[in-house]
Amino acid sequence: MPRLKAGLVLNGFEFFISTQTSYNLGAGDVENNGWNGLEMLFGCDEDDDEVLTEQEHRRLELHAGMMTQVEAVRRSATLVENILSQNKERLQIDDEGRLVIVGQLALYRMDINAFLQKMVNPFSYHSFDAIEVHPKAKLVKSPKHACVQVQQSSQMPAFDFLGGYILGLMNDEHTWLDGTMDPLRVALMDTYGLAKSPLTDSLAVHLESRFGGIFDHVKGTVTFHGTNGWRWRLGFNKPLAEGYKIEYQKPRQSWWTTLFEEHRKESAGHHALGSFMMTVEHLSACPAMLKDCSSWETDPIFIRKVALDYPPLRRALLPEIDDETYDPGEIHTYYDEPLNDRNLTIVTTLDHQIRDLATA
Repeated sequence: MPRLKAGLVLNGFEFFISTQTSYNLGAGDVENNGWNGLEMLFGCDEDDDEVLTEQEHRRLELHAGMMTQVEAVRRSATLVENILSQNKERLQIDDEGRLVIVGQLALYRMDINAFLQKMVNPFSYHSFDAIEVHPKAKLVKSPKHACVQVQQSSQMPAFDFLGGYILGLMNDEHTWLDGTMDPLRVALMDTYGLAKSPLTDSLAVHLESRFGGIFDHVKGTVTFHGTNGWRWRLGFNKPLAEGYKIEYQKPRQSWWTTLFEEHRKESAGHHALGSFMMTVEHLSACPAMLKDCSSWETDPIFIRKVALDYPPLRRALLPEIDDETYDPGEIHTYYDEPLNDRNLTIVTTLDHQIRDLATA
């Protein structure tokens, strides 16, 4: 094997180059002339010692940086192993290498092998794979899925991220109502619905503290505050209904006015009235936000039905629907699709009613 100049660090790349160039140089040439494979590759000679020394320093820094990351990964992998070993009853690995996590609200199953594959090739990493969400009682054949993300730092080793992910799901009773956890909320609500379940207690506390919400499981309703003195009520005790019954109560009104009997069936399907939590969030800001929102921010049928009983909103909508360029056929849903014929007919009818009330 050819010898390199004294004092050089022999790394894999230099070794490769040196051994390749040795077919054209004798060992004496390498030693006497102070050449090595990198010099041959980049055209250096013995007068370039200062440049070569700087390159050596940079290579050492690069190598040290890589080894620091390796050590950080080793420590964080040990952390994950400690989490697993200290929670044997709640963290188990099935025969396919998937991790089953026993949360406070549900069971979760995640593909650890897929995560490890991302460690092999980090350039294939885009987001964490969707996890399975099962009822707390048992694993089911057709679970819901959620693409759950956790806050991370660019300096966080991958296994620290994994450890935080596992702990977050173990403590789902506290994390599922976080603002960034909408996919998990949707999966849990799809799993249990609004009937009595492991979700009931924490959901009731959340709705009461944030919206003044009250659950009535006997009647199958949840009541909460909107704006301008309005109150909203969702009915969920009809198993065959397509969505919730949505009612409202205006200030000094003792009765409830029905807006939708089955909101998914009767609305235009806008995402603002999609999941339970999104519907509550949206209604809690109404009717005030409807006066200034764009057509992308709310359901076109919902906003017009509210306007029929809320004069400030009627006045806000009138300039738009009276404009000579107005065409209800140009209204699109949130998914950038035009209204279907049924919804277009409903919107047109409501527009006529708003005009009639505004000019009465």
